[in-house]
Amino acid sequence: MKQRTRWISIGSLAIVFTAVAFRTPVVAKPTFVVKAKDLGYPAQNCTYCHTVKVPKKATAQQDLNDRGKWLLQRKNELKVPEVLLDWLKDYPGGKEQK
Repeated sequence: MKQRTRWISIGSLAIVFTAVAFRTPVVAKPTFVVKAKDLGYPAQNCTYCHTVKVPKKATAQQDLNDRGKWLLQRKNELKVPEVLLDWLKDYPGGKEQK
């Protein structure tokens, strides 16, 4: 009986962890600028996806520009824990918008 209770507890924790992991807020990462440059995109600083040069963690989600909002929407649609910069190739608009 104790073993069954233990497995139920472990299963419950796994469910909670998964729910929290997929609901994590957007986190601006300076490495995203480097990765975007490496992929050939004209990112110079955080304003590539944000409206401010250095977004604060607390307001990063509110400080998104159209590209950042699109990436966030894509992340939520695909239900993944983090934005993937490979998605930029699918961003609507011409080459200058990428």
